[in-house]
Amino acid sequence: MKALRLTAAGVLTVIALSGYLYLSDPAGLHRIYLCFTQSKSIATCYQGGSIDFVASIDGIRYEGNTGNGVDNDIFYYGAYEKHILYFLRDVMRTVYGNRGTFVDVGANTGQHSLFISRFASEVHAFEPWEPVLERFRRMVEFNHIKNIVIHPVALGDENSKKPFYKPSEDNLGTGSFINGFSKKNSYAGDLEIQIGDDALNKAGAKTVALIKMDIEGYEKLALKGLRRSLRKDRPIVEFELSTDPKSPVSIKSKEELTALFPENYEFLVFAADDPSTGAYILVPMDGILRFDVAQQHDVIAFPIEKKKDIPLKRP
Repeated sequence: MKALRLTAAGVLTVIALSGYLYLSDPAGLHRIYLCFTQSKSIATCYQGGSIDFVASIDGIRYEGNTGNGVDNDIFYYGAYEKHILYFLRDVMRTVYGNRGTFVDVGANTGQHSLFISRFASEVHAFEPWEPVLERFRRMVEFNHIKNIVIHPVALGDENSKKPFYKPSEDNLGTGSFINGFSKKNSYAGDLEIQIGDDALNKAGAKTVALIKMDIEGYEKLALKGLRRSLRKDRPIVEFELSTDPKSPVSIKSKEELTALFPENYEFLVFAADDPSTGAYILVPMDGILRFDVAQQHDVIAFPIEKKKDIPLKRP
């Protein structure tokens, strides 16, 4: 009886504490719940600091640490840039019937490739920074994914090696070939760059349906190296555009941006997004995207013949 009373008292205490936290600190209660359900060690839930965790991104097992900004979003919201993931998924479903080739330029730890692998016939992921590739390869293996091909190189407009500036540990997504792109970045040696058209041809990639590009200020040169693929396959391209008047390789005008794509391409930008639900709204870039200031926008480039299929909002 004494053990039963102690158990009941413990349960009531937990309920009372949960009720108090729900009313006074719902975010804190949510963090406790996420920690207990996702952390690799329950002890870290009490110790504070960063948490090693295993999360499910719509059924894909992802291992991360909350000390990294990308992983922190995955821990709290169930994905990083969830609105972009859902846009890419929506395009692959509605435009290509889950049968297109997806090209991930700047794959990082692989979240986008892992997620889209279920909606594509094949995935070609390009990432030159080996520390993030180690995690990417491991997650491909334990998710038993067979249609992802990882290429440990960057894409540009020439076949060469160039200085790479590695990201800080708290944000693994800022590594760049642009010196000074992030104040926390530091030189990590010269890494390999390949012309995108040559790399895809060598890999035997089939008709490219969808490209995602997130390469921290190097997008102009990568797009130049993909001219033949863009002209031949006319894919839809989602890319983070980093404008900076001081950067020698940034895109400086709408005209310059348009010239990087074949004729009859149009552009949209994400005007709103919800990190928790993945809801998004796409609008024309005029009046939002500026080239005379340093800023970043997620841009969609698409051929006009696919305009009617582009999802403009979700849900």
